[in-house]
Amino acid sequence: MNAPEPTVYAQPYDDIAPWPPTRWTEPLAPDFPSAFDSYRALFRVVWFAAFAYTLEVWQETLLRHVFELYPEGHKRAGQLRWRQVVVSLGRQNGKTEIACAVALIVLLMKARPLLIGIASTVDQANLIYQRTMYVINQSPRLRAKFAATTRTRGIRTHDGGSYELKANKSGALQGIPLDAGLVDELHLLLREVWDDLVNGLGGRANSFVFGITTAGNDDSDLLLSLYAKGAESIENGGAGRVAFFCWEALNALMPDDDDELGRELARANPAVACGRVDLETTIEDVRSMPEPGAIRYRLNRFTGSENVFISGAMWNACHDDVAWPAGAAPIFVVDRTPDWSYASIGAFTKLEDGRIYCDLVASFVRPALEQLVDACVTLAKWNPTTYGIDGYALRDLGRALEDRGLPVTFGTQADALNGSALFYSKVKQKLIVHPGHALLAMQIPKAVRKDVGEGFRVSRAKSGQIDAVMTHVQGVLLADVQRDTSLQIF
Repeated sequence: MNAPEPTVYAQPYDDIAPWPPTRWTEPLAPDFPSAFDSYRALFRVVWFAAFAYTLEVWQETLLRHVFELYPEGHKRAGQLRWRQVVVSLGRQNGKTEIACAVALIVLLMKARPLLIGIASTVDQANLIYQRTMYVINQSPRLRAKFAATTRTRGIRTHDGGSYELKANKSGALQGIPLDAGLVDELHLLLREVWDDLVNGLGGRANSFVFGITTAGNDDSDLLLSLYAKGAESIENGGAGRVAFFCWEALNALMPDDDDELGRELARANPAVACGRVDLETTIEDVRSMPEPGAIRYRLNRFTGSENVFISGAMWNACHDDVAWPAGAAPIFVVDRTPDWSYASIGAFTKLEDGRIYCDLVASFVRPALEQLVDACVTLAKWNPTTYGIDGYALRDLGRALEDRGLPVTFGTQADALNGSALFYSKVKQKLIVHPGHALLAMQIPKAVRKDVGEGFRVSRAKSGQIDAVMTHVQGVLLADVQRDTSLQIF
């Protein structure tokens, strides 16, 4: 079978190409040798057989640089140049495919290789592992080179090599001599785990640790140190054998102009720059994201781990002097401050046009549990769909309402994450309607966004008194799934 050529797309910008990255360690010579050259044709065939498409040109170019060899005449001629490789680019650019390709090359080029794969979660590590296994199994020519390619028996070569997954913890790696380490989402990896992988290489030639990631925040200790090593390697021509390939926007700011935003997105996302990912759709998606998340994950620039959740201007833009819609059954949500200094009750419903109406119906100073129970019972005359209650902070209130036959929905930590993202998105898109209560106007700018893994939530600890805001985080989430006024949520 002839090797298919990569698809060529119409690039959105003539002056911004998918290669080279914004910052990168250049090769020793323009015509440098690479271990990938021996596998390029094979990869095009097996990738097309597995997925009905090939790797993109920029991905192949990146692989050539990752597997750069020292040239003839060098004391290490024929050996891999890099011992540590860091690749950073925005989300949705095919990081999993690149990592899978790296794994395959290691398994094919080395005798009895031990490849260790690590990611922040088991599911993420398995994603790369299973895709590697799938590519192998879809090609009889490739499958013949392996003794086993199953989930239960792992990926093993006939000469005793293997691809194994390890936990994201230092104790799982100490003392293991490996040929290659493969790490996804470096910004979530423990620094000592990367160090253990590097130490596990020993003095063996053609061994390296490869990490691929998006940008981090000021808590990303490992990634900050690797960025520093990468910058130093660029400065000194690759001394230290650290390779750094970073696609990123020129500025860690969200441009107001769509054309400028598009250019920044193309710089940080080679899949956008090459034309495979639609630029207009990407701009629309990014405009609906929280600004810190858009800067970090789509412009691929570092952000603070804590940022203002919603600006006062964004909140004010959703103000509308309309009355509560006649006949609409409310969802009531109760929240309190951690020290019981204040509490609030919000009312929420979905309008016919899809927007969510938010209202603040009660506020309390130093409330007692009985006072909140009485207030909720009084509000029952409005036939609420449900009462949203924080399942940790106000469980006793929820139980008391259930005892009185009232419908209760207990909020979870997952709801806090999902609700934070949804509330922000609705405000950003002006899909919230509110009458402009002074308490919300005061609390909204105080709410602090805290990164949690790949997501974020509103941080009570960093925000102070935001009980009214938190009613809205849960209330908008509950109202968004409200289909009609007769829906009951339990």
